[in-house]
Amino acid sequence: MKKWILILPVLLLTLWLPVQSQVTVDVQQAENSYREGKYAEAAEEYNKILLRGFESADLYYNLGNCFYKLGDNTKAILNYERALLLRPGDSDVRYNLKIAQKAIVDKIEVLPELFLLRWYKALVSVFSADQWAYASIALFVLFLAMTALFFYSSSVWAKKTGFFGGCFVLLFTVFSILFAVKQNEKVKNRDYAILITPSVTVKGAPDSSGTSLFVVHEGLKVQVVGMVGDWYNIRLADGNEGWILKSDLEKI
Repeated sequence: MKKWILILPVLLLTLWLPVQSQVTVDVQQAENSYREGKYAEAAEEYNKILLRGFESADLYYNLGNCFYKLGDNTKAILNYERALLLRPGDSDVRYNLKIAQKAIVDKIEVLPELFLLRWYKALVSVFSADQWAYASIALFVLFLAMTALFFYSSSVWAKKTGFFGGCFVLLFTVFSILFAVKQNEKVKNRDYAILITPSVTVKGAPDSSGTSLFVVHEGLKVQVVGMVGDWYNIRLADGNEGWILKSDLEKI
């Protein structure tokens, strides 16, 4: 049994390295196709990598660029949004997304939010879940250092620095952990989606015979707040809600 415990990691590493090496080759090939102006081929190569289960902000960003070059703004928006979900602080992705969104027909006025709520959302979105997790680890190590300074220093000034500094750092450690959890939930739940059908009539009930409420168009970002059978209950940025078929959406 002990031999298998030692051998298993080696076997897993042996299987993983060739796969990782192949992905690196595929990414290089996709990048070469993009540089040569073969955007459709590059998009297909990036999609193949994603279908294998490899996911990263860079892959989605590059795929979004391919679709933008091909004139498919809807798929470009979808992939830019996916890149931002994994790396929310990326200014390049945000800029390209803003450019692609200019082609959207629907101009939805966002509901006003309290300043503190806007500030909180902006702060959480500065880093990804992994980055907040790394920050929390670094802060916790700093907290331990402050604790050691408080207990083992003979200087009154150093003890005060250790105590108040430790309290301050501990507070930020807790916040960074909460932010990491929040960002992880966003990636896990993925309750936002992009309309992929050119024009969709939003219904008042999850039924094709339901009352027609309003019309929305492809490229629009919506929040999925419920599901019944083949229907999604969506909410727009202005607070309006309704039902559309699942096939009209693709989740971010």
